[in-house]
Amino acid sequence: MIFPAPLRTLAAVFAVVALAVTVSACDEDGEREGGASDQGGVSGGSGTSGGDGAGDAGGANPGRNGGASGGPEVRQKMMLDNMPEAGTVMAAGEYLQRFTTCERYSIDPSDERYYPMDEKFDASWGVRFRGTCDDGGHGYIRVFKTDGTDGMERFQSAYKADVAERMKRDERAAIKGGFAIGKDFAVIAPDGGTIRDLSASGLLVLNCNPNFRPTGDVATAPALVDGCVLTDEFVA
Repeated sequence: MIFPAPLRTLAAVFAVVALAVTVSACDEDGEREGGASDQGGVSGGSGTSGGDGAGDAGGANPGRNGGASGGPEVRQKMMLDNMPEAGTVMAAGEYLQRFTTCERYSIDPSDERYYPMDEKFDASWGVRFRGTCDDGGHGYIRVFKTDGTDGMERFQSAYKADVAERMKRDERAAIKGGFAIGKDFAVIAPDGGTIRDLSASGLLVLNCNPNFRPTGDVATAPALVDGCVLTDEFVA
């Protein structure tokens, strides 16, 4: 699946997409440019967190490799249980570096790789911080850190509304999904190689097009908002 061109209002590159949301350089929780509070790194799976700043949440895609023989309910549970949770936008970037080429990771709001015109969407999309890095090619990976579960629910609701608006012009808009998401952060990747790399990260693909039908070995799990699902399909 290729991540679609989400949000003409919010987007611009992923093959044709690029959502951008502005990150504050610091907040009261101690998350700061170049040195956010890590709080143990990214957690996932059983809820443990790694001591190396990256956590132990990834491994092979749980949807495709784990629990498939136990039926859809077991597979679905493993997909959801193994979604990584970052805690901070810096930890999210460090986690991505375990699976992708993510160079010069930055949360500096003045970074030239950002799209400042999308700053006004921060609050409505539940995004509190943003990170970006070079993918090793000619594009940028973009990270959107939400304010916990509440922020992620707002993010999914906003994406659902955006897809519904675009479906007025094309009923297959975003039919192949949108962001790769964890429990408290979302990611857009610029090319197929990075997308395939993310398939081993425990992140899941958010799909809010009601016409989507999984095929083959693709598994789905419920998203936080009705009308959206999470899938383990990462195909460029």
